[in-house]
Amino acid sequence: MVYRIGMLTIGQSPRTDVVPEISSVLGEEFEVVEAGALDDLSDEEIAAISPRQGETVYVSRLRDGREVKISKEKLIPLLENKIKFLESLGVDAIGLLCSGTFPPFKVKVPLVRPEPILRGLVEASISANQVLGVIMPSSLQISMGYEKWSSVLCEKIVVESVSPYISEEKRFKILSGIASKFRRENVKLVVMDCIGFSMRDAAFFKSKYSVPTLIPRVLLALGIKALLANDKNMG
Repeated sequence: MVYRIGMLTIGQSPRTDVVPEISSVLGEEFEVVEAGALDDLSDEEIAAISPRQGETVYVSRLRDGREVKISKEKLIPLLENKIKFLESLGVDAIGLLCSGTFPPFKVKVPLVRPEPILRGLVEASISANQVLGVIMPSSLQISMGYEKWSSVLCEKIVVESVSPYISEEKRFKILSGIASKFRRENVKLVVMDCIGFSMRDAAFFKSKYSVPTLIPRVLLALGIKALLANDKNMG
């Protein structure tokens, strides 16, 4: 049996920077179809939903590779429309390509969100005497990172940022600096808190500072696979 999975980005599809790695984890039993909250919007319409004062900043990617900052509050109805679209394609489950927090959606099929999976693994892995390091995709999200992860029972949280959508050369240079800071802070677990961070990003970071480093896309893929594999085994 081949499972059909809808991958829903908060930016524009196709996410050629994300979905191939997810598919490599899922394997041949999974067919992926994609949709994006911003797929039908012009540049002018996208600019109109950029974050205003007091709105939550989320970061994603347009299909031409450009980074885009979006208001979470204005994003919700766009995601709801694309959930309905993916359901109309007969998907068995939907994977949300964003590690941010969201309110509950009304969905007819399982909607797998990486944020609760990521949080659960962090809480299961870190100890009260250890330091958690978090890498956000934008400096505008530093305070959000501290707030988001403040409930984790650990000694301290250190939050830094780098965009996964800048050139690899620039990204790796910044990651090297973050690795040095995390080493000085004695960080024991690292969360790269954006779906845009790749396996290559995580591997590079670990080559500079060898501690467990989590990326949402891998956990999302494993969550989908576990969910539907259990369903298959029970059938």
